[in-house]
Amino acid sequence: ASQAAANARGRTERPQSAAASRIIGISLQEAQQILNVSSLNPEEIQKNYDHLFKVNDKSVGGSFYLQSKVSTGRSR
Repeated sequence: ASQAAANARGRTERPQSAAASRIIGISLQEAQQILNVSSLNPEEIQKNYDHLFKVNDKSVGGSFYLQSKVSTGRSR
């Protein structure tokens, strides 16, 4: 099922975008949802990343899993 989903995702995206999704593991749309951005504005992405990474810090009761998702979203 996951292979079928990956193949379907690859057909709807541009070839280089599909390759990046396979390497990083998430689509561009998912990365935008994680970081709560509607456009690819670098300043907005960094601002949201900084905030989300900080509030999900394990030392303040956050979640390492969510921190990882935020980091992956920014990488994408």
